Amino acid sequence: MSIFQTREYLDLFASHFAKDDSLIGEDIFEILPDKKALLLGMKPVLNNQEITDYGDIPHPSKETVTTYFENLKTKYGVTSVQFDYVGESSRLFKVLSEMSSVPPIQQEVSPSVLLPSSWEEYLESLERTDRKELKRKFKRLDTVFHNFRCIDTSKIDMFEEFVRLHRLSDASKNQFMTQQMKVFFKELLSLPIPGWQQKLAFLSIKDKPVASVFYFENERAVLLYNSGYDPEQKYYSAGLLLTAYLIRKSIENHKEKFDFLRGSERYKYDLGGKDERLYQFIFHFTKSTSA
Repeated sequence: MSIFQTREYLDLFASHFAKDDSLIGEDIFEILPDKKALLLGMKPVLNNQEITDYGDIPHPSKETVTTYFENLKTKYGVTSVQFDYVGESSRLFKVLSEMSSVPPIQQEVSPSVLLPSSWEEYLESLERTDRKELKRKFKRLDTVFHNFRCIDTSKIDMFEEFVRLHRLSDASKNQFMTQQMKVFFKELLSLPIPGWQQKLAFLSIKDKPVASVFYFENERAVLLYNSGYDPEQKYYSAGLLLTAYLIRKSIENHKEKFDFLRGSERYKYDLGGKDERLYQFIFHFTKSTSA
């Protein structure tokens, strides 16, 4: 499972976004007033924003899912259960596919890179035009004084820089990062989660931060959660090159996977991302637990 299914993340989400008229059922489902159950964390929040990238459950099996269904029906009167953003390579996808009588709906894609043992191998794995373009952009950045760094998340002033750059990136990100969302991000950044670290990375040009990334890291993977950059530094491709730097750092730290999370933005493919499809399953209850 990903960081989005840890007890710590789910409890934080619930404390911020589970309304008084909803219930938390079986610890991992949010039950809405219309008696629909969603995986906890999947409900759109604030300005209809989705902030949980993957759907999963602990130890998925047909028996586990069936038990959840029976408890949701008998304890809470749930009439349907919706699973969002279930990865096609996950155990849960296989289980739900076997239980459902209708095909799932593809919702989104999640590009990622399986990391080789060296930066040179990574560069060689890119399409020829993407490799040449990335090298050209790094060469351009080398014409100005700059530095990359990963920041101790206890430094609140740098969190403020992340927020500033995120809001500055474009109008939709400015709308996304409300004061409420900022508080959630700040608490998530410093939340102790066993096996995971939440970090910030920055690219500065002439000692001024111009791009930032909020990411998750465990022993084997790096997950790019959110980012921002100064549009005035578009000439230097600040956002893309900071992400490329994180890929290089991940390789040097012997990570196996760099996960861009949900979304099909062009830069993810320019940096070698390959899609995993994410699906939605909906189960309606009658006398049985079949879809």
